Amino acid sequence: MPQVIWGGQSGCLLPLLIILNLLFGRAIFNSDQLWLGIEAALVLLFIVKMYLFMHKIRKHLNSSGFDSYTGGKNSRDKVVDVEGKVIEDKKALN
Repeated sequence: MPQVIWGGQSGCLLPLLIILNLLFGRAIFNSDQLWLGIEAALVLLFIVKMYLFMHKIRKHLNSSGFDSYTGGKNSRDKVVDVEGKVIEDKKALN
């Protein structure tokens, strides 16, 4: 299924549109109110996209048990190897 332009892969497009509108929007739209309205809408859309993007990252990190790798809750006395497995055998630590 193809992504729409404001979907998942519009990485630099929205900031580029914001910058282009800021620089050339007044000449293109010939109206200060329309120009500033479009600029405000683009900035608001950018803020919403970044909020949703950060929410997805936070949700993914919480679901993958990221706390055990970063010293989160209950990980004070745990030893984690390179593969992310908790080592509990005292002999394996020596």
